[in-house]
Parts: sequence; C-alpha cells; structure tokens
Amino acid sequence: VAGLAEGLTTMGSENLPARVRVRLTGSKRDLLAHQYFNKDIGQVTVNLSGLSDTTLSYRLSRADIRTKMVNPEIVGVRNITITTDHEVSRMIPVSLVTEGDLPAGLDFVTRPVLEPDSVEVTGPARFFNDELSIQTETLELARISESGSVAADLLSLGEFLKPARGEVQVTFRVGRLERRVLANIPVVPLVDAGRPEVGVSPPVADVTVEGFADSLRILTRDRISVVVSADTLEVGLHLRKGQVVAPDWVTYSEMSPSEFQVIVGNPAELERGAADRANQEDRGE
Repeated sequence: VAGLAEGLTTMGSENLPARVRVRLTGSKRDLLAHQYFNKDIGQVTVNLSGLSDTTLSYRLSRADIRTKMVNPEIVGVRNITITTDHEVSRMIPVSLVTEGDLPAGLDFVTRPVLEPDSVEVTGPARFFNDELSIQTETLELARISESGSVAADLLSLGEFLKPARGEVQVTFRVGRLERRVLANIPVVPLVDAGRPEVGVSPPVADVTVEGFADSLRILTRDRISVVVSADTLEVGLHLRKGQVVAPDWVTYSEMSPSEFQVIVGNPAELERGAADRANQEDRGE
C-alpha cells in the first residue's frame, strides 16, 4: 500500500491479502530464486493517495504490478477491501488474573501491585473501547509462600493492537495469620437519643479475632468492641445478634455468645407488668 497519509493505517482490513498470485515471464534463474529462496522479483502496489479513513473496494489489475519481468497478469485474488483508520496510541490498564487461594494461614497484607499498571498500546482507533484492558497470564496463588515479586506475561489483544511491552512486574506482600481471644469485651447497645433506657445481658462477650501475627501482638482491647442495635426496638425484652467492631486489617472475627438479651425500658416496670398479666390470667380475666 502506497500513498497512505501520515497517521493512517490499513491494519485490520478484513480482505487485504499479504500476497497475490501473478503470472509473468522472465529468466529461469530469477524465477527459481523466487520460488525456492523467496527472492524479491516485484510487488503489487495499491496507491491510496488522497484518501482519509474509509473503506474502499478495489479491483487489482496489471497496472498495479511493479516488476522487471514481462507480461505480468493477476491470476489470484482480484477484488480486495481496504479499510484505512487512524493509528492511535493509548494507555491501557493491566488486569491481574489469579487462580486458586493462598496456602492455609497466609493472606495478602496489601493488594498485589502491578508495575507498570498500564501499558501503551498502538493500533487502529476502531479497535479501542473504554472497557479495554490487558490481562496477565494466570498467577497461581497456591505457589506463593512469601512476599516477593514475579514477572507476568501480558496476553495478546489480538493481531492489530500492539502493546509497547510484553510483561509487567507483580509485587506482593503476604503475612502469616493467627487467632487471638480477647475476653470480657463490653457489649454496647446502639440507641438514638431520647429513646427509653436500654440494657444488655450478658454485658460482656469473648471475641476471637484473626489477623496478621505482628498486628495481633500489639492489638489492645480498646480497639475491639461489640455492639447491639436497639434503636428500633419497642419497650420489652428482645433477643438480638451482636456485631464485632474491629480494625480493617482483622480478617475474621466471632463472639461468644453471639446473641444478647436486650431490655428496653425500666426492668422493674417490665417485671411488674409481667406479674400483673400473670395474675389476670390466673383470675381468668
């Protein structure tokens, strides 16, 4: 293809063969050199001077053949379709692909980091879209035993989009997980201002947390709490599940007991009301 304006490309044309069959006459030596050693004896040239981005149907003819041989004639494909498009370069994000899980007892301290996290890709503008990303080869998490860095090849975006590099570096930090039990953590009812008095039974719970060993060793009791939602409860006795509030790096938590009796209102009045109802039932009222 000749005469293509700067910034345009024919990459991605659906019907633009790299070669066509041509019949011609010449010396036996030159023809054998071409057949067996791929010696260049000419080319078929299509002139696109003056064309912008477009799709062009073109019929090849003898006039398109450039050769020193004589009596040239197209004998193969004659009708071709050429699509010209602007060639652009864009930064495309890289997406890390993983498989499986880390070995038991390990977790990522932070998310794996890709360097670089985006790569310049060049190709015809029509092949780009806002959702385009480059995936890495699959990283098998089960093979990770310690913090480190590995090279990950980038998967192909197809024939017409060319990344400026073929791999990225994946850096990861992993830590060993442990569990720790914190006993007698106060249980706090969550209630809006102006609501009746709220009590919780039992008032404390034992909390088991899981996290990175170094962090658990310095974890203090004041950073862990158990809360029970009571802001929508009516006066009376209720059974509600508790919720552990812990730092973000805590990967697992549970409490014992998991449910608590929530008393909304004055306990004495509740007991007196219960006794009155029992007396009324005894009297058949």
